[in-house]
Amino acid sequence: MKDFLVPAPKTIVELIKPAIIKRLTVEKRGQGHGKHYKPFLTVRDVPSKGRVHRRPALTHGRIVHLLSDLELSTFLLFDWDFSVTDIKEQFPLDPEKTAKISERLGIRHPAVSGVTQVMTTDFLLDTLENNKVVQVAISVKYSEELEDARVIEKQELERRYWESLGIQWFLFTEKEVPFTLIQNIKWLIPHMYSYDLNKITQLEVFNIINEAILTYPSDKIAAVMKSLDEKNKVDGGTYLSYLRHLLAQNAFTWDLINIDHKSLYTLDLKASEFWVAKEYEYVHVQ
Repeated sequence: MKDFLVPAPKTIVELIKPAIIKRLTVEKRGQGHGKHYKPFLTVRDVPSKGRVHRRPALTHGRIVHLLSDLELSTFLLFDWDFSVTDIKEQFPLDPEKTAKISERLGIRHPAVSGVTQVMTTDFLLDTLENNKVVQVAISVKYSEELEDARVIEKQELERRYWESLGIQWFLFTEKEVPFTLIQNIKWLIPHMYSYDLNKITQLEVFNIINEAILTYPSDKIAAVMKSLDEKNKVDGGTYLSYLRHLLAQNAFTWDLINIDHKSLYTLDLKASEFWVAKEYEYVHVQ
């Protein structure tokens, strides 16, 4: 696990007052629901230090912005959970409220050159509990980051903020990430950008593979993809590579938490409802 989930130090771009106003009012960052939500911070707002990720979500079909490997792992856990109906990443906290909490606790509020920063929570989830929508806030931190007293102070500010709103807040570290999920992520990540298919080719390849999966519902993946290579007279391994790319793009899904990619059968795969309905977002190479 250490080889994959290692702390990647990164400094979020400093937020000066005009930028804060623009993001919250003009760009409507941190507003909207489901497919229409806009995160306060995107991968473009983060310097190149450390790994960032853009990927489609099963929950709402929107491309999400994740600022570390650990955020990716955490996101995939909740994205697979059918009780989660919405996921908002990099959610901004009301700076007036966090400033008041900071003053009350005697904790220095995050600021740049005397200008108060907007704090964010990594994930705000909508979950279904007894047919009622309940919100849950999630902060993601590597366990070694929690050895820093300043990090602990900011976490306490965040926790108190959500407590004041009556919303449960949880701290999530790499220790909560299942081993199988890590292995599957390591297998998928290199294939997110292995192709940059145009719209016609995306759907063409998706339909060919989906039809094969439905035709052979209990066969080994490798065998079915090999038969597609032969049928379409292409080089060996072509359709397996296509499949890995589409899996990384969430065109097909499987239980990432419990089933290792080495043990995949066609019956384990499910076509994304967004791809079937042609309402998906494809992550192009940037």
